[in-house]
Amino acid sequence: MADNFIQLVVNPIAGSGKARKAFPSILHKFRELTDSEIRVAYTTGAGDAIVLTRDAIVNGALMVVSVGGDGTINEVINGFFNNKIPINPFCELGVIDCGTGGGFASTVNLPESIDQQIELILKSSAIPIDLGCVDFIDTSNKPTFRFFIGECQTGIGSLVVSKIGSKLKAVAGKYAFFYVSTVEALTLKPSRLRVKYDDNIEEEHRLLGLVVGNGIVCGGGMRLTPNAKLNDGLFDVLLIHNMGLVQRLMNLSKVYSGKHILSRHFSTKRCKKITIQSDSPVSLEADGELLGYSPFAMKIFPQVIKVKVGHIPS
Repeated sequence: MADNFIQLVVNPIAGSGKARKAFPSILHKFRELTDSEIRVAYTTGAGDAIVLTRDAIVNGALMVVSVGGDGTINEVINGFFNNKIPINPFCELGVIDCGTGGGFASTVNLPESIDQQIELILKSSAIPIDLGCVDFIDTSNKPTFRFFIGECQTGIGSLVVSKIGSKLKAVAGKYAFFYVSTVEALTLKPSRLRVKYDDNIEEEHRLLGLVVGNGIVCGGGMRLTPNAKLNDGLFDVLLIHNMGLVQRLMNLSKVYSGKHILSRHFSTKRCKKITIQSDSPVSLEADGELLGYSPFAMKIFPQVIKVKVGHIPS
């Protein structure tokens, strides 16, 4: 059995089929630029990329490349671990952005050209970055956990993810996130959440949403946690407090510039751990994927994965 190969994990339906269309040229470019063995695995459903990545690393992959969107990246990074422990801390992550939202690609300023993304993967040095990990209750009412690379949200963020489907993404692209966010902002009622940062005293808030950010960009360009850094060992937390209809609509446009954090209707924190509880279950999403329900406990894992992205914005 050969080892030290590069594994490409391809989500063919990412970006409404963008990954499928682009993949022949992607594979050709890899083979043109490297003598390393290239192996290819395609996902066919939810959770496949986790299993495919884990199997590749166990079998000696020196790098796993996610070919898809933010959801594919999320599954791939989870395949790097077994019970929250890295399977091989020397294995590296590559990212080819073929998705709709492009949150991680925007956070690290990946070039738009797929050829240039491949050159970064093969020619740049790997950079260690942080990951978040969230414990939650899954849809089968069982406790579980998930790593995330960009952000984790409850409230309006998870509601938007639950309402966006592949058909809407195919028609509206990145604007699908803005459209659904606007519709939901008109009627959303706040949830009463109990929040505890690190080992501080628990706080109680009536919130429209709560964002735990590791990266900056999500949801088709929203900069919900504009000061977050991927390698500072901290979460950037955004609390979206209750507000009137006019304020909701005015502030929605500000999340694309990051200026919303200047409004009194938002507050921010930094922490290494955060727990969130609610009287009735509230839903959770991470990296654009709906996961499960409260209570939640999140912890930062500093510089636990190495990525080939050229540089990390400071």
